[in-house]
Amino acid sequence: MQSETEFADAEAEYPNAIEALRTRRSGHNFDPEGDVDEETLRALIEDASLAPSSYNLQPWEFVAVQDDERLDEVVELAYGQEHIKEAGTAILVVGHTELETADEVFDQWVEADRMDRETAEATQEQTEGLYGSDRMSRDYAIRNPSLAAQNLMLSAHARGLKSTPMIGFDQDGLAEFLELPEDKVPVVLIAVGESGGEEPERLPRRDVDEILHHETF
Repeated sequence: MQSETEFADAEAEYPNAIEALRTRRSGHNFDPEGDVDEETLRALIEDASLAPSSYNLQPWEFVAVQDDERLDEVVELAYGQEHIKEAGTAILVVGHTELETADEVFDQWVEADRMDRETAEATQEQTEGLYGSDRMSRDYAIRNPSLAAQNLMLSAHARGLKSTPMIGFDQDGLAEFLELPEDKVPVVLIAVGESGGEEPERLPRRDVDEILHHETF
């Protein structure tokens, strides 16, 4: 009997997207002789930038490190995770704590006839008030760029590359090393490179019946 999941796959409008989503793996076996060229790097960032964000504010930046000596420093700041050096490319996804794109973005809403000027100004004011607290501004800086990070990893997988995300790193040290402004937050560090071969089997995932709740928790 065909399972509901298999049926959904058969009926999927974009089956290749489903396949990419279900076959992407975080791994540590990179080919140290491979590299990510500039054209591919730019394509990864373009795909990452298509992720959804609050009011399309796109509060993210990406810092790529590919220089061997600088990668050695990143490895040290990431507590010795050598696969970063083997991958050959490390990308730090960075979040904004300030709504620095708001003026431009809300103008675009008006120009696209998606909001009138009065509504756009009121919405911008409300949004700036909402993210005025330290906690909310940090949440804003992390939640939106996290969506972009997942886009980036799916894009890498679709292009035959391997990637693995890391939050285990010296946040202050890496921010200083990469010269991040004070209003920018390091969100996740992603190693990207050519595959060095097979990875161990995926560890078990929690069953849908265990994690899906209806109406209340």
